[in-house]
Amino acid sequence: MELRHLRYFLAVADAMSFTAAAKRLRLAQPALSQQVRALEHELGVVLIERGARTRGLTEAGSRFAIHARRILLEAEGAADEMAAFAGARRGRVRFGSALQSLTEGRLAGLLANFHRIHPGLRVAFREAHTRPLLELLGHGLLDLALVHVGANDAFPALRIDLGGAPVEIERLYAEPLVLAVGPRHRLAARTSVRWKDLADEEFVSFGAGSTVRELVGKAARQAGVQMRAPISATNLGTVRALVSAGLGVAVLPETALTLPGAPLRGIRLTAPALSRVVALAHNSMRHESPAAHAFLTFLREGLRP
Repeated sequence: MELRHLRYFLAVADAMSFTAAAKRLRLAQPALSQQVRALEHELGVVLIERGARTRGLTEAGSRFAIHARRILLEAEGAADEMAAFAGARRGRVRFGSALQSLTEGRLAGLLANFHRIHPGLRVAFREAHTRPLLELLGHGLLDLALVHVGANDAFPALRIDLGGAPVEIERLYAEPLVLAVGPRHRLAARTSVRWKDLADEEFVSFGAGSTVRELVGKAARQAGVQMRAPISATNLGTVRALVSAGLGVAVLPETALTLPGAPLRGIRLTAPALSRVVALAHNSMRHESPAAHAFLTFLREGLRP
């Protein structure tokens, strides 16, 4: 069994398609199929259910995927650690952020400073909602991520096991969520508003997988408000523009109102009040690599209030 066999198998497992996996790996599909069958023959089990199309993993395949991910993560970590012993000052960190308000604010400057201090360390950056980032972390496809969770979620018990790779979440700070309205909205002059006063409002919401979207839905149900959200968007700037134009209201992190963009009014929410916790999530099998460790330490120091 070779590491490449594990990579081939996981590529098929993740894509659920030999064709898509072969394209990603830049292999001919018959060659990929032959390699996976050779792995199955060596293990003595069928890993992937086949038919007219790839149907999924067998029970043995699901279990083996957990081991395969762990082995590849350990191999990458070992290579990074040996590079540090050899005096190498190069490496790559796979980093994600679910905080658009932070990305458009402090984070861009922090990334630039990190590159200046550590010119040999490359940060591969991607932006997504919290849930997708946690899944990528759990499967070893990211090293670190900035995420946000509800203030009432248990700490420090936030240890999530996805695909056998543990994800640990470290609290940084809490931030209020506020109601954002356009400058001509009927509530624009208010300093606070109760959830029940929003029963007739239409909301502009973030897309599925957004922590803010989940927190807003939970708060509305708690207040007995039937929330109407005919418009959703994935980009913070789009949400701000729609709300500013009077197409609805939105719940946003307080810092989002300080960013350049369409004019908004922020109003404190009550009964219930809302806040989010900004946190660093990392794959505990990867974060001790020299590059990821350096970046984790840098973010801890740069993001704490």
